[in-house]
Amino acid sequence: MICRQLLMCALFSGSVTCQGQTDSLPVELRTKPEIKVSYIGSLIYPGASIGGGFIIKENDFTRQKGKSGSDYIIRRQLAAINISWYHHYGFHDNLYLTTEWIARRIKRSGYYSEFSAGPGYSRTFLGGTTYKVDNEGNVTVKKYSGYNYFMVTVGGGIGYDFSSLKKTPVSVFAKMNLISMFPYNSTVYFRPVLELGVKLSTALFSNKEN
Repeated sequence: MICRQLLMCALFSGSVTCQGQTDSLPVELRTKPEIKVSYIGSLIYPGASIGGGFIIKENDFTRQKGKSGSDYIIRRQLAAINISWYHHYGFHDNLYLTTEWIARRIKRSGYYSEFSAGPGYSRTFLGGTTYKVDNEGNVTVKKYSGYNYFMVTVGGGIGYDFSSLKKTPVSVFAKMNLISMFPYNSTVYFRPVLELGVKLSTALFSNKEN
């Protein structure tokens, strides 16, 4: 009976993943929130984004690759909040707040991929001067005119996490997001947004203080 169980385990381990928590990263790098600073470009229109996130779930596992060895992979789920802005010359400035759920997959080498999605709120400010005419025909300049929208954003990207090998709590990334704003003239407005930036774990600052 014992021999048969050992044989089944040997056959099973050759084709599945061995899971479990691994002490490859210091605890402070796992639990500390991260801060994101990035440049964004909506088509050809420039902008910026800043945000923060924290890990809500993490699993480490080693995937067997037959005789060629194994891959060590970290899967993380994060919750994040961002505030972003871009300037569409002659049209509007868009200031928007988003919350995101992020699924990130990090390899032993430090390279990672991620997917994100979440709701948000957008406030646009029209470019140029806007005038208002009252019922008596008086014309005045209306300041800070614009529109409010609900938003949904989805995105995917790649990056490199220096903490995987060098234990430096910094990562760089490139990401493509698709934002949708509604109701937009009784329709849904879609806009692609490219993002290039840096993510810093707050462990970087606590280590300097210590």
